[in-house]
Amino acid sequence: MAQVNANYILSAQGIRAGYHGVPVLHDVNLQVDEGACIGILGLNGMGKTTLLRTLMGFIPLFSGSVRFDDKDISNLEPWQRARLGIGYLPQGRGIFSDLTVQDNLCMAHNPDTSDSSEQVAVKTAIYRFPILEPLLKKTGGTLSGGEQQILALARALIAEPVLLLLDEPTEGIQPSLVKQISNILSEIRADTGLTIVLVEQNSDFIRSLADQVIRIENGAIVEQEEMGNPVLVRPKAMPVASDPKRSHQPNPNSTISSLSEIQEQESTEKPMTVKRPTFNQVRTIASELHMNMDDSEVEDYLKLMQGTLDAYDIVDSLPDELPNVQYPRTSGYQPDTADNPLNAWYMKCEVRGEPSGPLSGKEVVLKDTICLAGVRMMNGTSVLEGYVPDVDATVVSRILNAGGTIVGKAHCESLCLSGGSHTNSTGPVRNPWKPTHSSGGSSSGCGALVGSGEVPMAIGGDQGGSIRIPSSWSGCYGMKPTHGLVPYTGVMSIEATIDTIGPMTGTVFDNAMLLEAIAGSDDMLDPRQYAPRTDNYTGQISRGISDLRIGIVSEAFDWPTSERDVSDSVRLAGESLKKLGAEVDEISIPMHKLGGAIWTPIAVEGLTDFMMHGNSFGTN
Repeated sequence: MAQVNANYILSAQGIRAGYHGVPVLHDVNLQVDEGACIGILGLNGMGKTTLLRTLMGFIPLFSGSVRFDDKDISNLEPWQRARLGIGYLPQGRGIFSDLTVQDNLCMAHNPDTSDSSEQVAVKTAIYRFPILEPLLKKTGGTLSGGEQQILALARALIAEPVLLLLDEPTEGIQPSLVKQISNILSEIRADTGLTIVLVEQNSDFIRSLADQVIRIENGAIVEQEEMGNPVLVRPKAMPVASDPKRSHQPNPNSTISSLSEIQEQESTEKPMTVKRPTFNQVRTIASELHMNMDDSEVEDYLKLMQGTLDAYDIVDSLPDELPNVQYPRTSGYQPDTADNPLNAWYMKCEVRGEPSGPLSGKEVVLKDTICLAGVRMMNGTSVLEGYVPDVDATVVSRILNAGGTIVGKAHCESLCLSGGSHTNSTGPVRNPWKPTHSSGGSSSGCGALVGSGEVPMAIGGDQGGSIRIPSSWSGCYGMKPTHGLVPYTGVMSIEATIDTIGPMTGTVFDNAMLLEAIAGSDDMLDPRQYAPRTDNYTGQISRGISDLRIGIVSEAFDWPTSERDVSDSVRLAGESLKKLGAEVDEISIPMHKLGGAIWTPIAVEGLTDFMMHGNSFGTN
């Protein structure tokens, strides 16, 4: 084991730690100099967050030791480490959703590590992050995801820690604020000698701050790189962690000046949306295209392209104008196996809507393609795990406005590209009636939760059967509405001409009631909508079916994969409807047999361009 160097502010020696007796970290050695910033990179699931939680004391050690300012803190509780001067910004933010922004900041003030009064500390936080000033009286749960992340960072800094552990501090923050956060952290390091250990997916952000970057793979440090940024040693006048009250006290007035200087610098050194090619790059490109350009022509070409590139910068600098998040909520949690036997839940949470309305008293679960601000979503794939949207989808707002309560996110198939229930990155979703069988997909979790009776209502998604299949296999009522009837705004897309969301419920009446709440125009936000007409669907239920004409498509039967009992059940249902007064006829649509072939290139080419290349927004 390496010898501990007393000059290290933090030293982890041979640490092994994990969950439920299973190690995640394997003999990790980490030494952090005073005033340094160490960046940690790695894929999801490699142990980055586990390392920070272990350093903070939330996860006990299996073996090894952790020293802070040459004191063994291996057995100290998190609150004891905080009093020594270690700050922690967890992934998921960890703010108090029911407290106001001001109360959240006040709660974070630590008299053990700060000479500032609570009032001055809060004032300093507002100067550092002016975005919080108009939000002071709002509760944390009503903030957007980006605002919550800024609040969480301000809380972590308000205690004036000696060492700050940051777990993805830019998650959910719009790009225009990321550079400002980098500048603020750099300024604090320069003023106070703050030491930072930073886990971050944004490589540009981590490289702008870090003196050294390490990479974690399978719970071990496998690579490290010196970045060349100067280590900012803590000022000699500042007492160390044994007496964490520091002589340096941030001056709000100087902080205002510093922030204005940052903003002035940004106005003259604008971040570039599109990186400008260098002289040599243009010359190389011309050569590869077998074009001859002398130096003056290269210079002219660089000048010609400048106006186009400037236009991109202007558009990127425009405000996003995201809708406000209206209802308080917690960030939710992932239930354990005992609380999730079908693996149908991804996240459980509680977001209460209006106190009265047509959905009052109704609980609704969302397919994990639908944005619920502040609650993680992954669309069934580990590629997106950890993503936290900062807006509510339109259907979310409509459910809450109608008095419903959203109780969580349901697992779906990986990128919704399966009609089974076996491709989710966390494992298969089980059928509620026969757990060794498929629940159907891709709205697999919705089907299982509603079919089992655990939740009465769900919003599923359907591009090629993904509401109808799990409803049929898991035993609930699912509707794929007319394309464009329900707005798709705020939902992860596959291809715009087939994207549809709709209700999955335990009863027909609930299906009609939920459709009533979510259907209708989205004020032209969703291009899939073309003047949709809505109706009083619940009122239609009591009218009977004597005036309905129902067609049974003959080409839907006698396929090589058809099952006799299913075909017989469909025809028997037709006879039952006929006895109830409907006109039921078997009709022929010859092209029905070509439906799968026609759908395939639309879906495959569309999802490649729209979802894979266009990040579900398209490439035009």
